[in-house]
Amino acid sequence: MVIKLLEIGHCTHPHRIIDRRGSWRPKKFPAHVAVMQHPTEGFMLFDTGYAERFSEVTAKYPEKLYQLITPMYLKESEFLINQLLSLGIMVHQIRYIFISHFHADHIAGLKDFPEAKFICSRIGLQNALKLGRYRSLFKGFLPKLLPDDFSKRTIFLEDCKRIKLKSFMHPFCIGYDLFNDGLFSAISLPGHASGHYGLLSKYQKNSIFLIGDAAFTTDDIEKLSKPSKIPNLLFDNVEAYYKTMDQLAYLYSSNHDIKIIPTHCYRASTSLAGEKVKRQ
Repeated sequence: MVIKLLEIGHCTHPHRIIDRRGSWRPKKFPAHVAVMQHPTEGFMLFDTGYAERFSEVTAKYPEKLYQLITPMYLKESEFLINQLLSLGIMVHQIRYIFISHFHADHIAGLKDFPEAKFICSRIGLQNALKLGRYRSLFKGFLPKLLPDDFSKRTIFLEDCKRIKLKSFMHPFCIGYDLFNDGLFSAISLPGHASGHYGLLSKYQKNSIFLIGDAAFTTDDIEKLSKPSKIPNLLFDNVEAYYKTMDQLAYLYSSNHDIKIIPTHCYRASTSLAGEKVKRQ
């Protein structure tokens, strides 16, 4: 199993937004994407981060409010396609894209992969699509980022084999085995967004737990930092979010063989430093 993290742009907003003890000064929050290589299924991405298309979709009001509230920065060298090419991976070699949830900073690059299959929550997709234009914006979802043939290329997590997780993942008990071989297991992490899932993958002697936005940073898990009331308004379920945070904190403190990686953590880029992706 090979896993590598890539930073696909970043946004900025006051640190106090996600940590009520933080300052009001703008802080950088990178958008990380994981590229993984399954031994038989080939390459898969965990989310896609930002893309130029995000700027295009948010060029006019009311969608422009998204860009104004959380300014996005993306250099050409950070484009996901460019970074994959530097690893020797062509666009057509990406066979699957795991979507943790449907917020714009996680799905902006979907259209760049016309041959990939999408793995996501049926409930998450259904709830996102039934939102109106303004409600979608308020919930961080921009429908124009979805490919026109999205539904034809989708594998729903709920249709994958339901498994009981091993005891080392306590208090998380249930997962969905993506390829029926125990290498990739999707785990529900409710609260931040409807149908929010993380991805557990085995890697050498350790396990990697990509948790999307179930926590914004590793610091939040270590210190059980609580966000301000502002993001609470955007969460799908505030009570579920804090319960998930408590569960992650327990797992983090009780099992040091698991690397828990939030998408926007500024420390995540060093978590898997030095890992190389095999070229095909």
